[in-house]
Amino acid sequence: MRAKSLMFGFLMSVMAFAFPVDGNARVHKGYDTTSSGALSMVVDSVDYREDLTRVYGKLVGRPHTSNRIDDMVLMDNGKPAVSTDIDGVDMKRWFQWEDEGLINVEIDFPALKKAGTLIIKVSGPKGESVWTARKRGVSK
Repeated sequence: MRAKSLMFGFLMSVMAFAFPVDGNARVHKGYDTTSSGALSMVVDSVDYREDLTRVYGKLVGRPHTSNRIDDMVLMDNGKPAVSTDIDGVDMKRWFQWEDEGLINVEIDFPALKKAGTLIIKVSGPKGESVWTARKRGVSK
């Protein structure tokens, strides 16, 4: 019986390190997104952490065309928060949509407070775009 208790304790310890839980992360889903300009995005969720705010979504474009993102700024209560990283495409490099016309992206911004509406301004060689992601149930 003691061997079973020791094994159970050992397995629980291993699981605690193998599957860490960040008690400070708050992932919010349920956004409606509108886009204007040359580049569109659909926001899937936003992860508010102590060290960053990560926006998950999909760039939407016409298959077999290209575009480029040179700069992204999230407006936080009128103050600009410049993107620190993007995964899925490279900043200041051309990318191309494949057959489905969607590219999954994760965009990092400095740590921000939770907001019901996110406004992200994007610039590139094809002009400026504005993405507005509004949490469902939040009025304009």
